[in-house]
Amino acid sequence: MKPTDDLREEHRAVKLMLKILDSICTGIESGRSVKQEHLEGLVEFMKIFVDKCHHTKEEAYLFPEMEKAEIPGASELITSLKKEHEQGREYVRRIEEAVSKKVWDRAGSPMIGDSRAYIRLLTQHTDKEDNNLFPMADAHFEVEVQKELLDSFEIVENKEIGAGKHEEFHMLLHGLRDRYIEPE
Repeated sequence: MKPTDDLREEHRAVKLMLKILDSICTGIESGRSVKQEHLEGLVEFMKIFVDKCHHTKEEAYLFPEMEKAEIPGASELITSLKKEHEQGREYVRRIEEAVSKKVWDRAGSPMIGDSRAYIRLLTQHTDKEDNNLFPMADAHFEVEVQKELLDSFEIVENKEIGAGKHEEFHMLLHGLRDRYIEPE
């Protein structure tokens, strides 16, 4: 397994979360009921899984390793991705504020606009990483560097978010998927 495989796997969970969030926004706009704790769970996923775990792996380990390797084109791409991480954090901050103040349950709520902007941002962001950044890393990293990155990623998961938290988030997403997304 390569470090980019780990990150791609996390992207699948992020994309599922975005799909759930989109469905919830559509439900709110249609007047359907959404539970406060479901929104709180999604906010926790955004803050912990997406930012504290996934983005930390990239910002603290993958990006510096790519810059150290002087991969052509990587520096500009990394600068762009870091800006998108910051923009995403701002959307999450505003979504969290709306959820905590319980001002999300109506069409036209700023939370819906921020959520939709976050969905657009992360959809484009994950595609950029999957299709541009990760292939660069895969093509340039030696096996030893990839092993070191995977070891670092494991430390992030265990020390930053805690053992078993990944699994808890996957269970949360599956439960929310079953409730808010129509089977295809």
